[in-house]
Amino acid sequence: MIHLSTRSEYAIKALVRLALADGDEPVQARQISAYTAIPGKFLEQVMHDLRQGGLVHSRRGKGGGYVLAVDPGTVSFADVIDLIDGSYGGKRRMTGGDQAEPLVAPVWSEVRACTRAILRSASIADAAARASESPMYYI
Repeated sequence: MIHLSTRSEYAIKALVRLALADGDEPVQARQISAYTAIPGKFLEQVMHDLRQGGLVHSRRGKGGGYVLAVDPGTVSFADVIDLIDGSYGGKRRMTGGDQAEPLVAPVWSEVRACTRAILRSASIADAAARASESPMYYI
């Protein structure tokens, strides 16, 4: 099954925050941290990975911060998980040598395939669009 690590979840949240920015002005790390509740030191590590993966650019100095390096509509949740945790979200489940394994393995395989399809179809831009929608209040 795909495992969503804390690191991957933080990376997705940080990218959504950057997608919500207008793109011209960099978003400071403290702004990302305040919006996403990602601890500062952890955010530095995540942003380093995203920068190394080519998804963000950083600017130093006064007025510096982070900007998206790619169109958020082209980045899926699966892309981010693959970048941060490796293909298929990290290590696969260890299979036992028991007799029941062949009976349940096809179901777990289908679960992995369905989960992967959902993560491939969810883009950073879609998540940002949902985040920017104003809530509806009903009386």
